[in-house]
Amino acid sequence: MPFKPLAACLAWSLLTMPMGCDDPQEQPEQAPAISVTKPSGLLSGRKTETTIDTSPLDSPPEDPTSMTLLGLTAPKPTTWIWQPPKRTMRKANFTVPGREGEDPAELVINHFPEAPGNTLDANLSRWSKQFRTIDGGNPRPLISTIEVDSMTVTIVELYGEYMGMGGHWHKIDHRMLMAIVDAPVGTIFFKMLGPDATVEANRSDYMSMITGMKQLNN
Repeated sequence: MPFKPLAACLAWSLLTMPMGCDDPQEQPEQAPAISVTKPSGLLSGRKTETTIDTSPLDSPPEDPTSMTLLGLTAPKPTTWIWQPPKRTMRKANFTVPGREGEDPAELVINHFPEAPGNTLDANLSRWSKQFRTIDGGNPRPLISTIEVDSMTVTIVELYGEYMGMGGHWHKIDHRMLMAIVDAPVGTIFFKMLGPDATVEANRSDYMSMITGMKQLNN
């Protein structure tokens, strides 16, 4: 299915520096709540309408051990530091501290209403081109699929020299973990990107966050 212009622009900006469709000076947009129709029970066959708030996490979570957004709740390490979402489509932003002097990584949560129109293959191709292997090629992503609270979650992992969107800057030994969640609100992207040592040190916490997600209205 071909991308719509807005969908392509938003998807392109998912793993990029603040350029192109993203304006670094733009303030986070207060998105309206949306309504999702869900079955009310296994036997009744009736459906009820549930309202899901799609606004960004614009203040630190009240409970430092968890976060709630986009109709989901998930565990979060207390060491991950909330930051104001930097651009419009970002729903949450956290700094993931490095250990033993390593630079931090970043956790970004995005929600694109247009994302179901984007194919996984197109996203994989785009993300792979933002990394370079030691021989100058693009790495092959590692892909796995899990089920979390009745939601399909695709895990994508890439490693190499991170070049961003245009290849105008380079950071060696970088790793990306991306969880693509097929949630009631639509596709949600949980991206952790940073130095390999930092991402690896926080891998267990990241996976605990993903596998510990719960739908609020289940």
